[in-house]
Amino acid sequence: MRGVLTSLLVMAAALTFTAALPAQTTPRRVIEVTLSEYKYEPNQIRFHEGESVVLKLKNIGPRLAHNMSSRYWLDIPLTIRGDARQGISEDRKWVALDVGREVEVEFIAKGRGSYAVICSIFDHAVQGHTGAFFVLPPASP
Repeated sequence: MRGVLTSLLVMAAALTFTAALPAQTTPRRVIEVTLSEYKYEPNQIRFHEGESVVLKLKNIGPRLAHNMSSRYWLDIPLTIRGDARQGISEDRKWVALDVGREVEVEFIAKGRGSYAVICSIFDHAVQGHTGAFFVLPPASP
């Protein structure tokens, strides 16, 4: 009986230890980006293929709504958290924020290369509200 009890205790300890181990997850990269009249800061955003990217967007402009719009996002599922609108127009997926609003845009990076980013509201891009995503090769372990 004592042997059975010891075996059960060992198995319970092993299961508890296994359950306490963190699950393997995709590396998560958080990048804060401010939107204002008429710029992104930073306007060049780099991340690695395979990373889970969280863009924390905040519209700090004093009077205008702004968005982040890119063809890059067309084939990538986005998870949006916060007070924002999203849609597709002019062959770009966009996320728009009113003044003072914040939102998190999360996605898994894929497709190495460089991709244009613009504020597609009225003439904002012409005024200089532009930037780029740079998707780099996967990071080394």
